[in-house]
Amino acid sequence: MTNKAERAWRLVAAAIVWFGVMLQYGLMVSHKDPLAQTVKFFSFFTILSNILVGTALAAAALAPASRLGIWARRAGTRVAVGVYIGVTALVYHVLLAGLWDPKGWQLVADTLLHTVTPLLFLADLLVLPPREAARWGQAWKALALPFAFGVWTLVHGALSGWYPYPFLNVAKRGYPSVLLTMVVMAAGFFALTLVLTGVQHLQLRLAKRG
Repeated sequence: MTNKAERAWRLVAAAIVWFGVMLQYGLMVSHKDPLAQTVKFFSFFTILSNILVGTALAAAALAPASRLGIWARRAGTRVAVGVYIGVTALVYHVLLAGLWDPKGWQLVADTLLHTVTPLLFLADLLVLPPREAARWGQAWKALALPFAFGVWTLVHGALSGWYPYPFLNVAKRGYPSVLLTMVVMAAGFFALTLVLTGVQHLQLRLAKRG
C-alpha cells in the first residue's frame, strides 16, 4: 500500500469502529440512568478493546507523526491491541454469543464490536506489517490492561453487585472459581501475545527476502 492508501484504509476502518462504539453507548444510556450506564459501558472489556482499536487506527491515519500516532504504529502496541481485540472476539463467539439474541440496532452494534472490528484490525496487522517487530521479552506488558480490568471488575462488582460477564460473576461462581478463570485467561493473553509477536517476526523476514 502507498502511504495515502494506507491512511485512507485506516481512516475508514477507524470510522466503522467508532460508529460501533458510539452506537453501543447510545443504546445503553437511552432509557436508563446515564451515569450508571456510562460506568457499566466502560466496565466491559469489549468496549475498552474497541476503543483502543479505534484510537490506534485513527491516530495512525490522522496524525502519524504525533506522539499518539507513533505509539499507535509501534510493533508492541499493534501486538497488544491485536491480542485484546482477538480475545474479545474469541471469548464472545465461544462463550457468550449463545446466551442472548440481539435484534435491530443492538444486533448491528453487537456485530460491529465483536466481529467487524476484530476482522478489520486483523487485516491491518496482516496487510500492513510493522517496520520492526515487537520484542519477545516485552510480551508480559500486554497483561497490564487485563490485570487492571480484572482488579476493577472485582472491586466494582463487590461494591455494586454487577459483573460484566457471567464467568467473572463472583456472586454466582465464588472468588476461587473466578480467580482461577482470570489466571487461565491471563495465560491465554500471554500465549496469544507470543503468537502475534512471532507472526510479526515472520512478516519482517518474508519482507526482507522479498
